Amino acid sequence: MSTKNKSYFNQLAEVAHKPIVTAKIDRLVNSPNTHIKAYATVNLGGAFVVHDVKIVDGQKGLFVQMPQTTFKKDGKVTYQDVFHAVTADARSEMNAKVLDAFQQKLMQDAANAQAQDSYPVLDHLEPEDPFAGMDDPGQSEMTM
Repeated sequence: MSTKNKSYFNQLAEVAHKPIVTAKIDRLVNSPNTHIKAYATVNLGGAFVVHDVKIVDGQKGLFVQMPQTTFKKDGKVTYQDVFHAVTADARSEMNAKVLDAFQQKLMQDAANAQAQDSYPVLDHLEPEDPFAGMDDPGQSEMTM
């Protein structure tokens, strides 16, 4: 195999081990009673999807928590991730994508709220009656 081909296949192998990761925020959590700030869905290379990924506000800041299952073992409640990254690079990539999606969602919601505040609220106004002051609404103001 030529050096050029070997380099090409090494690059392919490197890319193959790093699937394209995308993340979407499904819903924000606006409750003061929880540290969970949002739920996300992660798409891995268009082949796998992981739902219920949590963005949690912990003591050291925001972090990504994988979906978990709980069970009792020897009388103690145990938590186990349903899904997790195998390598540190994969975990880092996924965490970055989820937190980026979270920041974008927050900015988008803030922009939407600001846009709504820039328009006057007309809900409290009564619509004008186009026929007010006319004797017979079937006739126009002009007489023929």
